[in-house]
Amino acid sequence: MDVIDMNELNRGKAAGKKLRIFGVAVGILAALVVGALVAKGFYMEVIQLDEIGGLSSVFWINLGYKIAAFAAGCLVSFLALFVTGIFIRRMVRAFWRGRGIEPGKLPVALPAAILGFFGGLLVSNEFYIKALTFLNSTPFGAADPLFSTDIGYYVFERPFLIAIYSFFSGLTVLVFFYTLIYYGAVLLGRDQQSLREIAQDHAIVVHNVVNVALFIAVRIFSYRFTREGLLYSDVVNNAGAGFTDVNVLLRYYTIAPFLLVAVLACGLFFLFRRDLKKALLSFAVYPAVFILTMLVAAAVQFLIVNPNEYNLEKPYIEYNMKYTRQAFGLDQIRSYSFPETRILTPDVVARGRNIIDNVRVVDIDSTVKNNIQLQSNTNFYSFHDGDILNYTVNGKETPVFTSAREVDQNRIPDKSYINTKFKYTHGYGVVMNSINKITPKGQVEYILSGLRMRSTDGALVVDQPRIYYGEITNEQVVVNAAGINEIDYDGNEEFRYDGSGGIPLGFLNRVLFAIENQDLNLLTSNYVKGATLLLNRNVVARAQKAFPFLHVDGDAYIVLTDEGGLAWVMDAFTYSDQYPYAQKTNGVNYIRNSVKIVVDAYNGTTDYYLIDRDDPIIRTYSKIYPGVFRDEPLPESLQKHNRFPEALFNIQADVLRRYHLPESESATFYSQQDLWAIAKKQRELKSDETENMEPYYNLLMLPEGVGEKEELILMLPFTPSGENKNNMVSWLAVRNSYEHYGETIIFEFPKNTNVFGPYQVEVKINQIDKISSDMTLWGQSGSDVYKGNLLVIPIEDSVLYVEPVYIRAAGTSSIPEVREIVVGYQDGDEFIYGIGIDLESALADLFKEAGGEETGAAAAASEGAGAGSAGESDSGAGAGTSVGENAAASGEPPTDEERAAALAELNEKYGELVRQLDDLGALIERLQ
Repeated sequence: MDVIDMNELNRGKAAGKKLRIFGVAVGILAALVVGALVAKGFYMEVIQLDEIGGLSSVFWINLGYKIAAFAAGCLVSFLALFVTGIFIRRMVRAFWRGRGIEPGKLPVALPAAILGFFGGLLVSNEFYIKALTFLNSTPFGAADPLFSTDIGYYVFERPFLIAIYSFFSGLTVLVFFYTLIYYGAVLLGRDQQSLREIAQDHAIVVHNVVNVALFIAVRIFSYRFTREGLLYSDVVNNAGAGFTDVNVLLRYYTIAPFLLVAVLACGLFFLFRRDLKKALLSFAVYPAVFILTMLVAAAVQFLIVNPNEYNLEKPYIEYNMKYTRQAFGLDQIRSYSFPETRILTPDVVARGRNIIDNVRVVDIDSTVKNNIQLQSNTNFYSFHDGDILNYTVNGKETPVFTSAREVDQNRIPDKSYINTKFKYTHGYGVVMNSINKITPKGQVEYILSGLRMRSTDGALVVDQPRIYYGEITNEQVVVNAAGINEIDYDGNEEFRYDGSGGIPLGFLNRVLFAIENQDLNLLTSNYVKGATLLLNRNVVARAQKAFPFLHVDGDAYIVLTDEGGLAWVMDAFTYSDQYPYAQKTNGVNYIRNSVKIVVDAYNGTTDYYLIDRDDPIIRTYSKIYPGVFRDEPLPESLQKHNRFPEALFNIQADVLRRYHLPESESATFYSQQDLWAIAKKQRELKSDETENMEPYYNLLMLPEGVGEKEELILMLPFTPSGENKNNMVSWLAVRNSYEHYGETIIFEFPKNTNVFGPYQVEVKINQIDKISSDMTLWGQSGSDVYKGNLLVIPIEDSVLYVEPVYIRAAGTSSIPEVREIVVGYQDGDEFIYGIGIDLESALADLFKEAGGEETGAAAAASEGAGAGSAGESDSGAGAGTSVGENAAASGEPPTDEERAAALAELNEKYGELVRQLDDLGALIERLQ
């Protein structure tokens, strides 16, 4: 008989106790670490949202619903698996006891809790926003054509109901596999039980069959969503249910739930009576009916619908047209027939003087390059972009380019930690230039320029020029640092930030941001104590951070406010892909510009203004997050510089290519006889490749009595769809003024006319002898010669075409210069053109008579250009000359030798000019 060693036993108990204590301690420590990380994440998110604009309520509302979704997902998953585990344990014990074996412990709660936890994690992010919109849904006031259900149900409620169904459907699948795996692990892993023995156990088989039946029972609820899903089906390659969907599939999906219930009941009845053959036959009825239905649907489509497609699909095509136009706001577009175009005359130009005075003759890209070379002023400033806005300049409403001078940390000479984090913290001021004027050297003419922001209008005053938040301002910086001032102005002055932006760097924040940014200097540097951290400084990312359910347009524009400050303005869009019968583009089939976002460039204060109170989606979000969106109008100083977003305009233009037709013209829509294309432009000089024109802003008087005065318009021409069809058929315009914001008009040219499109005009300009020879000449010596954007300018019943020609000398510091401007109009099949060094001289050249005299308005235009301009514009270009026309000239034509000599002389003079420009560029580079 063995003697029990009590000391050994006690040591074993003590070791086991220590091990349990150690395990508990490790568990508590792990819980504390996880809790600390979660608390850190919460705290960091809250202080950042509050710093942006007091938006932490968005985080807490979202968090509350995420926790509720997580808890519900955990609880339901746990209960389902726990109950399943109890049944498994009961069946296993009965199985073993029937074989005289005492079963061991079978855990139930622990695996159910673990899987339930992960189930809750999976659904928390999926459910919360859908639950929020479901509980706060707003009706659209319009119903779908099949079920007469308000569209708000499809946008807000149906996605949540589908998510609920998907959760329970997935849960039944999880329970099924959980049951199989549990049985297999317990029964097959002991005493080598065979699958045959297990399959012969009636209770275990019934348990698994019941799990399958539960999956089928849950699937019964899916047929409601499947029926509704036909609204997003396909009718003649367009979104929506078609004839076969409505007359075959819809009927099948209506009776399918009842059929499935009957099949399930019969199958289970025979199964519990142990009549497996009849049970299987019962279950087979359902797939047999489904296959039969699909065969019938295919037969109806191919034998009945396809031969009579338009007649049978007509109402459904019209639904697609109607609801697509609704979803993208095209039903609000006012359509006008442009009268028959007339040739442009000096009198028309005289009456449209205000339009002519604001025609854009400089391009955005070239203007930005000008700004970088002429207005950076130091080597650490740069310009990212430029935007056209309306300003009152010297008492007159004028479209101008505005561009922000931001700090570019890539251009800092010494990228030390001190420089990038403490010294080079902000940009300085904006530049503003005319869109329609150039200097005698062909460069942009500035209204507001230099670091001192010299202005040609005393009313344009920048009191706080510093830009701490911008488009290329991405890095976090520390301001108000102990013992360090910031670089300011031209680099020779210093500044200390006194704005309201940023997060104070107390000890806790220093620790947290040091961990978050993996930047130990934030914790150890003496400069940081008591300082302020500026973060989320990219204005687009800053505006987007609190509202991932909005799409913030990346094209922010900077505005000089009446108070002398600078503010960034962005557009935010609500969108959905659940609008019934609406065609998708870019993944969405509903979009609205519902919010204007304003970010103060100095303080970073971010405000969200509602601008479309009729949009049900933004009204729903306003109910979810009360007080977050400002319901008052935009500040007056921003209203005056309102601008419609190009991104939304492009989407609407893309949809309009097919959906410009009303439902009454569904036959034309079906046959695709009147498809439009966005007008093309030449991709590169001397290339046959084309690309879509980009929309452009112009100050116009909208024709047909639509507008009462000239106003800033965003516009885009259309041509017919198809190869080599470049004549202009229409142009789309949207108004930007606050009073008429977003009002969209489509002007169509008569179908029996042939109006030159932009690409056709570019080709004709390329054929002008002077332009061709000049560009060939200027392109020598390594200079870059290119044409700017061709603009189509409607004036009364006429169309003016304007295109600048640029030259840029070799070298990275070269400055683009407008060397010539070509203007013209259409006269029958001829393109009548004029060429000058600026718009006025080009117009004067356009209307100069063959004898050299100018008619009324053209003479005035020439006088406005100044004597020097008029003289320089008289360069032999065909004044009022058509492409290909040999204008009569006095005397004998020059000989080939005379032409060669003249060309050689011009080449020599131009080569000297290019060398001087290169020397100037090199000098600028050395100065930087």
